Amino acid sequence: MNLKSAQTAKVGKIFKDARLQKSLSLTEVSSEAVINIEYIRAIESGDYSVFPARTYALKYFEKYANFLSIEATFFDIFNLDLIEKAAREEQLRNNPEPFLEKNKIFSSLLVAITLIAIIFLVILDDSIDEESEETPTNPVTLDSFELNYEPEQSLKSEIEELNNHINDFLNTDKLDSNISNANVDSIELDE
Repeated sequence: MNLKSAQTAKVGKIFKDARLQKSLSLTEVSSEAVINIEYIRAIESGDYSVFPARTYALKYFEKYANFLSIEATFFDIFNLDLIEKAAREEQLRNNPEPFLEKNKIFSSLLVAITLIAIIFLVILDDSIDEESEETPTNPVTLDSFELNYEPEQSLKSEIEELNNHINDFLNTDKLDSNISNANVDSIELDE
């Protein structure tokens, strides 16, 4: 039976670090604290399968902690409920729940608000389309230019109108210049 977990390994590392900090070997601790060297290795590795029962593991754990003058909490590897709870906590630390799964109310509220916003935009777009259909397309005149709301027809009529104005202007300008040339020529001849 395996009586080792991540928690017991962490606690065992605390023991080992404390022993090494005091520059003590396993044999020195064994002879001074009167603890079997296999029990010391078991506590430092976090594997309590060497101990014949929970009580032995607990008592040697406390004895070794007192010898090293450390305060370490015994992780009861013999209690299966405690082991399962520690495993779940370790798993949550390593793989936390996604934010949206963790906050289901917030997620639901976010989805509802998004749907309402989409529905509102669709209704608003439909009402704008209905208003534009109801508005008549009356031409607006500005200085003899007709502007229609219809883009193709408006553009064509504007181009025609501009062409007519340009042609009228050019024809008028030619006539005036012919008249003025004629007058200039006639004046030169008289002199």
